[in-house]
Amino acid sequence: MPLRPFPLRGRRNLALLLSTTLVVSLTSVAATPAAAAPDDPDRSNPIFLTGPNEGSPEEIAIRYLRGNPEQHGVTTADVGDLAVLSSYTSRHNGVTHVNLAQRYQEREVFGAAATVNVARDGSVVFVGDSLVSGLAVSPSGAADLDAVDAVEAAADALDLAAPKNPRVMSRAGGAAQRTVVSGSGISDEPIPAKLGWQPTEDGLRLAWQVVIDDSSDSHLWNATVDAKTGDLLDAEDWTTHDETDDLHDTLGGHVAGRTLAAPTTVLGSPDPVQDGSSYRVFGYPTESPNDGPRTTVTNPADSLASPYGWHDTDGVPGPEHTTTQGNNVHAYQDQDANNAPDFGSSPDGGPSLTFNFPLNLGEHAQSYRDSATANLFYWNNIIHDVSYRYGFDEASGNFQVNNYGRGGTGGDYVRAEAADGAGTNNANFSTPAADGGAPRMQMFLWPGNQFGAQNQVVVDGVGSFDASWARFSPAPTTTGLPGHRFVYGGTGCAASSYPGTLPTGGWIAVVDGGTTACTYLLRTQVAESLGAKAVVVAHNATGAAPVLTGAMTTAPVTIPAVAVTQADGAALKTAIADGAVTGSLRKHPSHPGIRDGDLDAGIVIHEYGHGISLRLTGGPGINCLTGNEQMGEGWSDFFAINTLLDPRLDTAEGTRGLVPYVLYQEDRSGNGLRPRPYSRDMDKQPFTYDSIKTGGWLNGTSLAAPHGIGHGWAAVLWDMTWDLIDKHGVNPNVYGPWNSGGNNLAMQLVMDGLKMQGCGPGFVTGRNAIIAADAALTGGENACTLWASFARRGLGYSAVQGTTNRDDNTEAFDTHPSCGGDFLNRAAQPALNTVKAGSAAPMKFALSANRGLDILASNSPYSRLVDCDTLRTVNPDGSVTPRPTPVAAVSPGNSGLSANANGQYNFVWKTDGSWAGTCREFVLTLDDGYQYRSYFTFT
Repeated sequence: MPLRPFPLRGRRNLALLLSTTLVVSLTSVAATPAAAAPDDPDRSNPIFLTGPNEGSPEEIAIRYLRGNPEQHGVTTADVGDLAVLSSYTSRHNGVTHVNLAQRYQEREVFGAAATVNVARDGSVVFVGDSLVSGLAVSPSGAADLDAVDAVEAAADALDLAAPKNPRVMSRAGGAAQRTVVSGSGISDEPIPAKLGWQPTEDGLRLAWQVVIDDSSDSHLWNATVDAKTGDLLDAEDWTTHDETDDLHDTLGGHVAGRTLAAPTTVLGSPDPVQDGSSYRVFGYPTESPNDGPRTTVTNPADSLASPYGWHDTDGVPGPEHTTTQGNNVHAYQDQDANNAPDFGSSPDGGPSLTFNFPLNLGEHAQSYRDSATANLFYWNNIIHDVSYRYGFDEASGNFQVNNYGRGGTGGDYVRAEAADGAGTNNANFSTPAADGGAPRMQMFLWPGNQFGAQNQVVVDGVGSFDASWARFSPAPTTTGLPGHRFVYGGTGCAASSYPGTLPTGGWIAVVDGGTTACTYLLRTQVAESLGAKAVVVAHNATGAAPVLTGAMTTAPVTIPAVAVTQADGAALKTAIADGAVTGSLRKHPSHPGIRDGDLDAGIVIHEYGHGISLRLTGGPGINCLTGNEQMGEGWSDFFAINTLLDPRLDTAEGTRGLVPYVLYQEDRSGNGLRPRPYSRDMDKQPFTYDSIKTGGWLNGTSLAAPHGIGHGWAAVLWDMTWDLIDKHGVNPNVYGPWNSGGNNLAMQLVMDGLKMQGCGPGFVTGRNAIIAADAALTGGENACTLWASFARRGLGYSAVQGTTNRDDNTEAFDTHPSCGGDFLNRAAQPALNTVKAGSAAPMKFALSANRGLDILASNSPYSRLVDCDTLRTVNPDGSVTPRPTPVAAVSPGNSGLSANANGQYNFVWKTDGSWAGTCREFVLTLDDGYQYRSYFTFT
């Protein structure tokens, strides 16, 4: 599909469209009558909550909430004390996002906030909130504990180690008694604490809220403890983990990757920084080795987002770092999982900033650590620069060392940890709430355990033994070390453990397992110092051979180390004792090689996306994606697949799997990491809104929270993206302006929706925020297209969110009343039309003029089974997913749509004889999203 930039049509006079009186919500304004011409340029209905207002955005926001408390489920008294948590303006649309904290007796009510979005003229665009009602009903509690007591109580409740000598590092006055307590051996960062109110079923409880960066595991705990008793009232983990809990059978057999030709146009920043830097990476838009070879990318930094390049920190031309470190990210290896860089693990590009390191994908990932780390640095910077162009900038809380005087708080670059030793088959992202708090990205290796052992010890004349792998050493190669003597070295902790005379010309050490005597790393260092070419650890206990680990605080060893089971180790030591033994240590010939998530841009962008959604929702200063219906995983998936959308590979009705490379899948059309791949074809991706319910997924199973539920939101956004592409064309360059392609517009609307939606959003709130974002950006030009996209997946006009629990929502498939009408000569909705099954049914509608025949949206028209009594889209067998999917409507002889000179259109619908005794809806959607709908019963 060609790139087809679409200009912003002349905005109508908003004063004529926007009521000067307050209205309840986006969907509560009276609809445009169905008789209005659907192609009337004034038909679309951008609805703001108010007309223009005088005063600062902050004043308008507070005045609006205090004037309309009942619309947000609270009383005037509940919003009597509102504090501005943050306020900033999006440059591209002029909307100021005012984030307000609800307070009682000058103390914050934890988790209670509102985001009021104010247009340039003072109109209130949209409000999202998590306000709490009845603040004064039964507040209770006393601050018997101080901040140190609260830290100790939280550590005990979270099953952390006892804090060691906790001390107060700073303390501020005021009702919140903001205090910073030392890390005390339990937190990698000092522990902030504040006093406030925790909502409970019994009313407000006075409580301490503390943030602990868990030193023992990958968690960033936001814990709230009762200020009187020390009981844990609430705990949130601000580290978002993306383990393989939804994989099912997607970790299948290995298939060879394919090579794709490079794009014919130059993609990337339209205004790059000419700093001479170059990176040999899987460069944009290549997601991973699945999509194409490494290329050398020169001067990729975007001058808008990174004006001094990626290696700057002082805002003066010239790099401060020649390694993979700079203003936006510091990428390094953390193989020993101590949340600090391993020795020399930030690859150095030298004065010329040339980052070109060896890579052989046929070997294990430990053989190309520097290349993978450079790739991680590159992609963190890419998503920083791309998201900046769509509004994730300094004022909104983005991640930078130096904010270059453009607002916000600096010091919060991403600490990107490659090949992190804290786990496998996973990745995570920790986002401190406060702007200025540096996030951490942990990227793991994917060992491919489904293929068996990674390595193999071959003993000439005896046989071969499966072997594990080590984090701290190079990996055995495919060629291996043939013809080397095996030498038993006892514990291997010192040179004295070995025989007095060692072979010349290279040998392989075999040492006992267990870490009581010394570490595996020390054993390997000793063996290397004596001339060994490899180390084999004989496990000292039954069970699988361990993955070998060790502290990476000194220069790394240069020989491989592996482990074998206790039984195989005993056999190997017996063979050595029986005489001279030779053999080899090699990469297992049947294993495709350990893979590194750092080479998969989809993972990098997904993880970074968690930081975007957390910082933008509720604004900087609060993390408030709460509830089982929260869509954090969905936004992260969307950022990955939209940023990497490639017209050479992706289609609307095809399948798009998430991060197929690390799953050893051939290409992005595989299932990927999620329960189903992404596709606008509902037979391939069957999600509808009620699928989030317990037992609501396929075969009566439940989508996992948050990953499975989030994947449903991403499925909706993927449909929306392709519907916008159908309308506006596709731009293969994600750096293009928002009005240069439907995919670019989708990115902008999602980013703006995050800023608008407020705390604790569910799917309906997220929908409303995106539609409000379009009203603010384009004057509602795409409102009906958006409604059609959401409605098709059950997020229609009548959908009910309930709370953000997963079981109190109700899906609906109708569009907004202003975006729909009835067919001519058919009973108006919701009445049933009676038709003989198998007959032809003329479906007529009228436009103001004949616009030609190319006026239908993709997949239009269609029909879908409905219940004859309720007209709801439900399956007769009672299952929630899949719902009856849309069936493409056909006409006799494929005659299709026809029109007369006056603009009356007709689609003759050939019904199916098997439909007798059932009911269906017939939906015809125009290319601007306007829908005609009728209901039929078949005899």
